[in-house]
Amino acid sequence: MEFEQFIDHPSGFLALSPHNQRFTVTNLPGFIAYREQGQHWISFGGVHAPVDARTELLRQFLTQAQQQRRKVLAVQVRQNQVPLFQQFPATINQLGSNFSLSLKNYNLAGTRKMKLRHKIKQAQQAGLHVVEIGAELPKDEATFAQLFEISNHWLAAKRKKELNFMIGEIGTPAETQRRIFVTLNASNQPIGFITYVPAWGERPGYLHDLTRRLPNAPPGAMELCNIRALQRLQAEGVAWLHFGFTPFIVEAPELPDANRIMARLVRWLRQYGRVIYPAASQAAYKLKWGIDSIEPEYIIGFPLSFRAIWDLLVLTRSL
Repeated sequence: MEFEQFIDHPSGFLALSPHNQRFTVTNLPGFIAYREQGQHWISFGGVHAPVDARTELLRQFLTQAQQQRRKVLAVQVRQNQVPLFQQFPATINQLGSNFSLSLKNYNLAGTRKMKLRHKIKQAQQAGLHVVEIGAELPKDEATFAQLFEISNHWLAAKRKKELNFMIGEIGTPAETQRRIFVTLNASNQPIGFITYVPAWGERPGYLHDLTRRLPNAPPGAMELCNIRALQRLQAEGVAWLHFGFTPFIVEAPELPDANRIMARLVRWLRQYGRVIYPAASQAAYKLKWGIDSIEPEYIIGFPLSFRAIWDLLVLTRSL
């Protein structure tokens, strides 16, 4: 079974992580990606299946979890799958938003992108330039060792562990679908990189996935990296660049049966939860590119309990 054919989610590539388990049912197309943590099976991205198979696939997933004495928590469920989950006794809350950019006729013109143009110009004046691994830079173990070194420096400066589950990976030289663009300094030394992975479904393209840079990288290093990647994708005819999910960025009213404590917690974390995730600065970075679509994504619990949130925080290494 080629699982990507069932994915219609901007961040759906993350569901294919080899660290995930995949729930499937004989004679039913599609799958549910999940990991076990504590008392829960935590699924990612909803039900990846044709519309007419989703209800039965979800029903059997919930049944098997119950038989295994596990509860289900679903994260990053798209808005169009909320009615699917409403068929079952679930609590549904907004968790954050996905940001997407149409590449058709995209350019850096306009007052809104003035600061972005300035950042890119700063990077160019500092002698920075961008290459792609596998094109201008060798796709080998030595190159990937440099990427991991940059990532380790980045994490050390942030004094954080590498997050898990709802975040991308650097990958390996053997992978064929992940694309990595690297910013080099004037001495041709790598100082930062961005990984891009395929996005399938109604808005096909790429997901701007994992970003890392050295703490002393000049201003504009990552903006230059992304614009060069964006321009190459645009020249290849790619339709969409998805900037992915940012937690705690919620704008729309909650559904009537939402958990009110969870709703208040998410909004509090947006304002004060930088220790867990810098949502405000991440959203600001994405918005300055001139985003065309902001779509809410949901967290769904059976039930949405304190233990469910605790298991999610442990799984993602947010604690």
